[in-house]
Amino acid sequence: MRPQSALALKGPSVEEWTDVHFFRPVGIRIARALAPTRATADQVTVVGLVIGLAAGHLLVYQRLWVNLAGVALLVCSDLFDSADGQLARLKGTSTRFGRVIDGLSDTLRFLNLYVHLFVRMVHGEGWGWPALALVGVVIWSHSLQGAAVDFIKNAYLELGAEGGGETDLPEDLAPEAPGGALARAVHRLYRAYVRRQVTMFPVTYRALQAVRSGRGPAGSERWAERQAGLLPVLTLIATNIRFALLAAAVVAGHVEWFLWATAVPMNLVLVGVVLLHERNAAALERASAGRAGVAAVGD
Repeated sequence: MRPQSALALKGPSVEEWTDVHFFRPVGIRIARALAPTRATADQVTVVGLVIGLAAGHLLVYQRLWVNLAGVALLVCSDLFDSADGQLARLKGTSTRFGRVIDGLSDTLRFLNLYVHLFVRMVHGEGWGWPALALVGVVIWSHSLQGAAVDFIKNAYLELGAEGGGETDLPEDLAPEAPGGALARAVHRLYRAYVRRQVTMFPVTYRALQAVRSGRGPAGSERWAERQAGLLPVLTLIATNIRFALLAAAVVAGHVEWFLWATAVPMNLVLVGVVLLHERNAAALERASAGRAGVAAVGD
């Protein structure tokens, strides 16, 4: 059996403090409890999704204790989100399809939350239809922020000194997936997600292609050094901070503050993160080109 750290952590440098000290430890305990049973990682994903959907519904009511229960259930659903991947590793059943379903579950949980907040703002707080524009911006913003965090972490692991990562590029995915209608639909959604990531990070995309083709420096300590200061900033647009922001907005009695936080300051952080990441990738690309030129002269 793998050591707990190998099961619980994607990579020490890319894990948030709350993941290392709460979500991963609790998730691995859930996974180990389920390992001797017939439970599958996909079933755990579905359980987490159902809990997350119930959590979102509780946020439609204007009662503090009900709202706080919804936030607690949302955190609980994220614990199962941590457990499903670890259960898959324990049982040796980890697949790309499982990772995609896991990501789709995350999307549905928060989409459900935003829809319920929209209903609350329109019917309970008299916002009217301007709430639709705000929620629409928030849903799009959240999708970009999540895609950026996922891509940056996996690119760091693949290009940096730690190695590993689960970065998928468009060329890694077949045009169509075998299987039924659900599998094909999920595959199309995931292909669109991957294309969005490389559109956001074109220079990093080229760097990953270069490394995979042997034209770039795999395990670059220089890349790891450059990215070390960027990784902690990702916590400002990742999932865990949203739980704290939502709880604070609920206690204050202004759930729209949570939406504005996603739409404005978190988007500003996103823009800065993307620009800095691409600048670092460009430096890596120039260094690779320089080494290639020196090698050509030597030949």
